[in-house]
Amino acid sequence: MEVGPKFLLAALRKKIKDEGLCYSALSEKSGIPLSSIKRHLHNPSLGLDKVLLYLNYLNTDLIELANLANQLQHENEQMLTQEQSALFLEHPYLLDFIYMVTSRNLAPKEIAQMYGLTETSLLFYLRIAEMLGYVEDFGDGLFYRSGRRFLLEEGSALDSLFRERFSLSHEINPGICVGRIRLTDSQRLQLEEDVYNKLIKLNAINTSNNDGLETNIMMRCTPGTQIFFSDHIPNIDGELLKYVAQLTNKTHQYIN
Repeated sequence: MEVGPKFLLAALRKKIKDEGLCYSALSEKSGIPLSSIKRHLHNPSLGLDKVLLYLNYLNTDLIELANLANQLQHENEQMLTQEQSALFLEHPYLLDFIYMVTSRNLAPKEIAQMYGLTETSLLFYLRIAEMLGYVEDFGDGLFYRSGRRFLLEEGSALDSLFRERFSLSHEINPGICVGRIRLTDSQRLQLEEDVYNKLIKLNAINTSNNDGLETNIMMRCTPGTQIFFSDHIPNIDGELLKYVAQLTNKTHQYIN
């Protein structure tokens, strides 16, 4: 499997963190300006020469870095665990917050202002997101997005909640729900035409065979806004943070 550049950078950032370095310390160690480090380590077009430059200050090599990047890419594509699904189902606003930070690229403080979150609650949200592997903290007071995707198990309770929130009518469970897909106008029109022609063909076949049930089909392409799992993002306390910490510790013990 080809390793994407964002995962190579994620692996580089992880190695920096694993060695107990923050960006400021790396800047002092390497002589590279802090602003350049922050820009380099989140630039998917960063050249190999720059990657090798950073490896000079870490206890690793390019092969090990590529293996770690491949591992991170694989983990990024895994389904949510049962424990995580249960957590998000019970506290859906956690999923909304994480999605806003990682996928919508909203600044945490902006989210706090939107929902009236206290500074303590915001720190709890960010710490939970970090423990679950969705953001990274490098000790500079800034959180960086991991790029990890949300993959729900089809038919799970969390998947059902997504479909319910996606659908305009809760009485009909939509067969297909895909959020935030990038389409041009011509691609959307082509998709509609392809689906229509396929339906007409199937109807002709089933009519001649006197097969199938009469079915109403409606396909809608709506603006790719976020599908919220909850109606609000509330303030949270340390008890939820402790619970997530226990949950992640159990998961790590199970894996090990």
